[in-house]
Amino acid sequence: MPERQVDNPPCSLRARQALATRGLIVEAAATAFENNGYRGARMEDIAVGAGVAYPTVYKAFANKRNLLAAAVQRAMTGGVEEQVESQRWFTEQLAEPDASRQLRHVARNARHLNERAGRLLEVVRAAARADAQIDAVWRDINDERLARARKTATALARKAQLRGSVAHAARTLWTLTLPELYGAQVHNAGVTAATYERWLGDVLVAALLADT
Repeated sequence: MPERQVDNPPCSLRARQALATRGLIVEAAATAFENNGYRGARMEDIAVGAGVAYPTVYKAFANKRNLLAAAVQRAMTGGVEEQVESQRWFTEQLAEPDASRQLRHVARNARHLNERAGRLLEVVRAAARADAQIDAVWRDINDERLARARKTATALARKAQLRGSVAHAARTLWTLTLPELYGAQVHNAGVTAATYERWLGDVLVAALLADT
């Protein structure tokens, strides 16, 4: 006799609803931070934007700092739970067998990451000057970027001769993919994201590969 299938318990539905509500709050927070900066974003407005009660925002996140960190994480990962370095676009870049194409992938990934999260990252950078806890978030973001740059440089060194050491390549990758450089070109100078991607790819290939 086949085993009777048991429906998911009610708590699973509540958990999904809570997760969906959390997502709405984070999306509304991202919009508020991008439009108004950290100091100008109000928890009341975020609640209105998410369509939830004001206390719900506090219950889920406790304060604006946590909301900003959650908004940045969601923007950088596209809303999924896994870390940036576990995502397909990053692992694909590492696995690319051709060194020049790998660096073109780096440029592509920097473009897409900054398109999604660049404005929020600028909010974090600006707020970090006056808030020690947000400064810790900003340092963590940069430490993670540097760790990914080291992985990329190590993978690159297995495929081609580099101009300098792996450590030098990692620092170069970290510096040239800074969100500030993306913002300076795309948001301030009117350069298109596609032009930024081509520029970054050209610069990375010329700067890092010895045989170019």
